[in-house]
Amino acid sequence: MKAIVAAALVLLSAPLSSAQSIHGTWTCVRSTADNDAISNVTFSESGRLDALVNIAFLGLDQEVVAQARYRSDYQLINGTLSDTPVSAYVSKLSIDGQDGRRSEHAETLRQALLEDSEASASVTFTSENYMILSADKVPINCVRM
Repeated sequence: MKAIVAAALVLLSAPLSSAQSIHGTWTCVRSTADNDAISNVTFSESGRLDALVNIAFLGLDQEVVAQARYRSDYQLINGTLSDTPVSAYVSKLSIDGQDGRRSEHAETLRQALLEDSEASASVTFTSENYMILSADKVPINCVRM
């Protein structure tokens, strides 16, 4: 969803018809040439999404590792998952091994998570415990925990 999460998220088979199949906790992975993101995401029955996002990427000659908590309100309608951000908090940020939690980079990451107020992704369930979120060219693969 957002950069993942943030977010977002290849249709391989027909989606399951029940929206309830998304409820629960999932481990989601998105990898690109520039970064890797691994998230533990919980979709509650009340419509709240809670995520712990771990991101590693190379900046301009810098290795950056971050962890953020992200919350949003979500809806799954006709195979499309949409969410509206509620909060984001950067709990860890390391730039070349230096603590960057109080830097402008931490605030930039937090704002990037909150930025896309109408983010959406196509959801494909390939089984009860596996789904793919497609919001752009790079899919997010999720496994139920």
